Amino acid sequence: MASRLKSKIMKITGTDRRELRFPRTVLEPIRHVLGSQAPGVSFDDLLNHLGTTPEQFDDPAFTVDGEQLYGLFMWLRDNTEGQISLKGWISHFSATSAGLAGMAALSAGNVRESLLVAVRYLPLLVPVMRATLTEEPSQVRFSLEMTTDMGEMNRFLLEIVTAAVHIISKDVMSEEVPRVIHFTHGYGDGSRAEKRRRDLEEVFAARVVFNSYFNGMEGRTQDLSVMTRSPNDATFSAVKRILEDELSIGNGAMSFATVVHHELVKLANAGKYPSLEEFADRMNMSPRTLVRKLGKEDTSFKSITNEVWLRLAKELLLKTRYSIKKIALQTGFNTTNSFSRAFKSLVGETPLAWRGRNESGQS
Repeated sequence: MASRLKSKIMKITGTDRRELRFPRTVLEPIRHVLGSQAPGVSFDDLLNHLGTTPEQFDDPAFTVDGEQLYGLFMWLRDNTEGQISLKGWISHFSATSAGLAGMAALSAGNVRESLLVAVRYLPLLVPVMRATLTEEPSQVRFSLEMTTDMGEMNRFLLEIVTAAVHIISKDVMSEEVPRVIHFTHGYGDGSRAEKRRRDLEEVFAARVVFNSYFNGMEGRTQDLSVMTRSPNDATFSAVKRILEDELSIGNGAMSFATVVHHELVKLANAGKYPSLEEFADRMNMSPRTLVRKLGKEDTSFKSITNEVWLRLAKELLLKTRYSIKKIALQTGFNTTNSFSRAFKSLVGETPLAWRGRNESGQS
């Protein structure tokens, strides 16, 4: 049931992979690791598979669409027999290799500003993801979400982007700060899962938690004020202006479902869960038009609202000792029973059972 729910949630935006464009930054590390980690497979082989030339790839404007990237991922898996590790991929990644976004992160005044660069501009580099930064009195959480289902690439993309942000943040900070790395996916039980955990903990030099309630990093709120190594207001402002121009161009192609999701998350953070009619009025359209536009993207208002409240509910169940009644009210339900029924229909177990199982899994 949980895997079906995860698949359903991944697909809510209905964005066609072919509509997404990924810059060469995403592929650049593979140039350096193919020869050393996968003998017999060359970077030229990869370019041939893409139907491009070295000259075309070296053009800064080079991109691949989401379908090409997925096909490339499957080709690498089949032709390298899984020999290319996450550690090998990111060992050739740095803040500067991320281009303008990396430059903005390096020139920010403190860690908070640097992470907000990733929140704002991540879709320019990995358009199937969005990031959020949540600050609490003692803890801060940098979260990553998939906005389009990339099939077997989902785990890889979440791990590689988390690792990239982690590396950039280490480049940015003048001192190391503790953090915990979280992933909603797992690798089952036994030696394979344990090896994956050890590999990732070596990459991050931090504790890694699988089967968590979110993807991303968690640390201390006090560390957000740590100064960066090389703050530069002039560079920071100039680079952000360029990135904003690029973002404004990209936003023109944002799916309607993604816009709806962003707006519902903002409202949920303010404790508001509008009805279909209320939300349609907020979007200056009729409920029928809203339903039709979402239907064209193979989703619905109910599917998106379910994702929004369910994610918040899981977070409250795992991160607080709030009663089920309080969590129900905070996620837009009038009664505990209605909340519990809705939660069980999506997850396959009651909120209390889910809390108990996941708390014991992280202890």
